[in-house]
Amino acid sequence: MRQLLTTAFKNTIAQIEAEMAVMPLTRRNESVFRFIFSRAVTELDSTINQFFECDRIDLVLRRPGECAFVEFKFYIHSPRYDPTTEKTIGFKGGPSKKNRDEFEHSIEHLRDQPAPRKSLKLVALFYSDPDASRGYDRYYGDNSGVECELSIRRLVSIRPFSVRGSEGNCKARLYEVPARSWTAGYGKQRLAD
Repeated sequence: MRQLLTTAFKNTIAQIEAEMAVMPLTRRNESVFRFIFSRAVTELDSTINQFFECDRIDLVLRRPGECAFVEFKFYIHSPRYDPTTEKTIGFKGGPSKKNRDEFEHSIEHLRDQPAPRKSLKLVALFYSDPDASRGYDRYYGDNSGVECELSIRRLVSIRPFSVRGSEGNCKARLYEVPARSWTAGYGKQRLAD
């Protein structure tokens, strides 16, 4: 199932990029990201059963003898608008230690979930920064240390692509969250070496 989900992830990001000309990034969120991925999975194998929001897991996929738990993280600098003037009045959320802690919490939640023997635990990450020096790339980019710190394994990294009408770049990655036995003696201890 790993290869199928890797392909579905690549197809999802390709779809998001292709639709940017008619559907701006600011009209998307984590639920839309999950929907596009779910559709990509169905296009590859319509026999896979899909369950949304199962015990705080965004998506559970099952076919005989196989299972995958998938968490979705979609981070952009979403503007907030005044409903009467339609003017931008700030931004919703944004890159921060709190945001990064929530990302770590979702990984630990996945890692702690009991699962069948042949199962995958994945995190699908998408983020876009108008300015990398003050953005999500600081927390999730190649130089952030996130993979080592959280003991996650990158399966796919999509080449960055531009957001229409912006200087920013979109980045997407699919991570596998290995079982705790694999992470013993890795992660934070390894950083101290």
